[in-house]
Amino acid sequence: MRIIKAQIIKAVAGDFSVRTNSGETFTLKGRGKLKTDKLLVGDMIEFDKGEMVIEKLLPRKNQLIRPPVANVDQALIVVAPIPKPDFLLIDKLIIKFILSNIKPIIVINKLDLCAMGFLSSLVDQYGSICEIILFSALEPKTTQVVLNPVLSEKFSILVGQSAVGKTSIINSLLDTELEVGEMSKIGRGKNTTRHSEIFVLSNGGLIADTPGFSALDLEFSPGDILDCYLEFKPYLNKCRFDNCNHIKESESDCLVKQAVKNGDINKDRYERFVALFNLAKEKEKK
Repeated sequence: MRIIKAQIIKAVAGDFSVRTNSGETFTLKGRGKLKTDKLLVGDMIEFDKGEMVIEKLLPRKNQLIRPPVANVDQALIVVAPIPKPDFLLIDKLIIKFILSNIKPIIVINKLDLCAMGFLSSLVDQYGSICEIILFSALEPKTTQVVLNPVLSEKFSILVGQSAVGKTSIINSLLDTELEVGEMSKIGRGKNTTRHSEIFVLSNGGLIADTPGFSALDLEFSPGDILDCYLEFKPYLNKCRFDNCNHIKESESDCLVKQAVKNGDINKDRYERFVALFNLAKEKEKK
């Protein structure tokens, strides 16, 4: 028996494509309990080269259910002027990644279609908590110059709504021609990515295109939500009341509300915090 360590880079119908540290690739099956629902793209595994079977799943540093990946370093949340961004979804994604110890990065694609108001709104909402990157995936050389330093030696995933250009970004980085989704007649993206797959970049980085989605279940506690609105941190534990939730209290008693009034915290972000916090409280009661 010859045991080798590798990382799963693609999983389709029980077949797992893996890549070793030396760059060799193999297609394997899982042994015993290591069925399709036990293994994720990004997993580090050990396999028997003689039998071409995965023998062991190594410990994960993190894992996501949607998209189904593991051991991620950073998540590039792709947004574009078309389709119209779902900011509540973006906020949920940021919370999800912070709680999973994954660095969130906002990537603004289709820069050629972006009005200044669109860009300034995104910067105002997320500039203080996330790195923001701008480019157009239709310009491959520019995309590579902008993204390669960010992606080097890290495992990154592309997430976001369908048709924001995730697959186009992969094509720009790898000079490939993967199928790109189009807009439907009602302005929603058509999802062309049906499974997660890792692509190897020339700079040592790994990147995964993931299926697009339009919703994300609320799976966070009220405390999680409060902790992950990072722009609140300078004002926390300084309000008049120790148990301040920054919602029902008056502006004179709550420094977060004062910061919103003064423009130091984005009002739209604050209102989405209130909506998510209240939903999480209601979910706790049920």
